[in-house]
Amino acid sequence: MDDSVRAVFVMSLVVTLLVALDPTLVESCPPSEWASLMAFKAALQQPNFEIFHSWRGTNCCYHWYGISCDPTTRRVAEITLRGLTVSDDYNHHRLPRRRNNNSAGYMTGYISPSICNLTQLSSITISDWKGISGTIPGCITTLRSLQTIDLSGNLITGKIPWDIGSLTQLTVLNLADNHISGWIPKTLVNLSNLMQLDLRNNAIKGPIPWNMGQLRKLNRALLGHNRITGSIPRSIASIYSLADIDLSLNRLSGWIPASLGRMPVLDSLNLKYNNLTGRIPGTLLASRMSRLDLSWNALSGHIPDVFGTNTYFLNLDLSHNFLSGFVAKSMAFAWYIGYADLSHNRLCGQIPRGPSFDHLPPRAFQHNQCLCGMPLKPCVHRSSHT
Repeated sequence: MDDSVRAVFVMSLVVTLLVALDPTLVESCPPSEWASLMAFKAALQQPNFEIFHSWRGTNCCYHWYGISCDPTTRRVAEITLRGLTVSDDYNHHRLPRRRNNNSAGYMTGYISPSICNLTQLSSITISDWKGISGTIPGCITTLRSLQTIDLSGNLITGKIPWDIGSLTQLTVLNLADNHISGWIPKTLVNLSNLMQLDLRNNAIKGPIPWNMGQLRKLNRALLGHNRITGSIPRSIASIYSLADIDLSLNRLSGWIPASLGRMPVLDSLNLKYNNLTGRIPGTLLASRMSRLDLSWNALSGHIPDVFGTNTYFLNLDLSHNFLSGFVAKSMAFAWYIGYADLSHNRLCGQIPRGPSFDHLPPRAFQHNQCLCGMPLKPCVHRSSHT
């Protein structure tokens, strides 16, 4: 065998061995996307779990932890890195684990703008790492294929990108449990496909957009524990699919729109710890909701006597307001009230007897003006003298 034949044979053997050892060389992700993920990785430090140990080689579509690619285009489609569940994935992905470390995931650093070079991304989940700080890259709004953004459970600061509404394919926006500030962008109402909005536990201020009702597909609106001011937009009641509203622990004022009680699928309404005034709309107590919390506001007037045999409350909390008058008699004959709290008001008179009240503890009625009867002290009826 001469030298030229020998060289061709050796080269063919090398190529065959490389393909056999790493068949992904044939279908590798684009070098630009590999470089973007390397820059993304470089901005993060993860001391407890070496989740980036699998990020080796040049093919980011092949067994890289948390990375999924479109099987046709070989472009990166999803980034899924969840801190609280990463330890559960070790056996499946055979990732190395440091000894004597059973704690949940913890990661520091920031989200690099290089993520915006992954132009085919449909989902970004970088949640529950507790130590990731910095801001949301403004360029994220250029990723027009995004359907999910979940950056919850970190230390992210700054504002929600003002043009977030350009992501018209977005169905989930979860920024809960961070330190995000600023107002809710007016463009948010352009997210016509949004189904879940979770901004809880941040430092967001300003009003809720008055035209929030444009989010026709929304089924969860969770804005609790912020610094939101203004009134509750009446347009919210026009969202047919909305089942869960949490506006608690804010600085909302004004009256509660009666139209909220006419929403067809609303199951949970949490308005506690605000500055809401006026009377309780009877529509709320006669609705199909199973959870209603109006506690710690400045609501006044009587409790509407509108309970019926179809009333079904797992939890009904009207405590810490300025409610007066008698306890609604119809409340005792509701189909089911798992727990009710009427304490810390100005209610008076005898507590009605009935299936809905018989199981309630004394604390559910304490600190009122002059309530009496089971489970409190018996009522004292003064006889008249002529």
